[in-house]
Amino acid sequence: MSFQGVTLPDWNPSGHLPAISLDPTSGQGSPYDITIPGLVERFGGTAERLRLLSGLLDFRAELHQAGIIRGFQWIDGSFVEYSEQNQGRAPNDVDVVTFFHIPAGQTQNSLVQKYPTIFNHDRVRQNYSVDAYFVPMDQVRVEETIAISIYWYRLWSHTRDGTWKGYVQVDLAATDDEQAKTAIERIVVEGGQP
Repeated sequence: MSFQGVTLPDWNPSGHLPAISLDPTSGQGSPYDITIPGLVERFGGTAERLRLLSGLLDFRAELHQAGIIRGFQWIDGSFVEYSEQNQGRAPNDVDVVTFFHIPAGQTQNSLVQKYPTIFNHDRVRQNYSVDAYFVPMDQVRVEETIAISIYWYRLWSHTRDGTWKGYVQVDLAATDDEQAKTAIERIVVEGGQP
């Protein structure tokens, strides 16, 4: 399926996004880069998924209000799987790792002190149904950023039983968030199916 020029593969028979493209010369694979409206269109097929997407957009709005606007988010977990088929249930939350640049004039410590609720894992999960993790990219060594990225890639590119799977990446900028909210409203009006 194509979302604003980005081709996102269908779920494979095991209900996962493929970890890599079947065409090895395509350069496409996990994490699949998709717009936030594209994420809504692709994964907003049920009322529960639309609720989770609304929570994700509210979480992103809180990040944007704190000046966290540069970077990207990796999104994974049962949300990007066909969990309704695989597990017989809707996803419980959206797993998100936010790789971000610290806003100008801030440090990691000052940002956490000024906006402690954003970085409170339990609060974010309760309020937004987002299982949130953060990787600041400005105040750590490049080697550390690479090691953290490898950690998340290893963790998210396989199921617990070792099956390969893919996940998606969205830009952190607020550019398309209003369009994503409009897409949610349209899907709800049309009966919950994108």
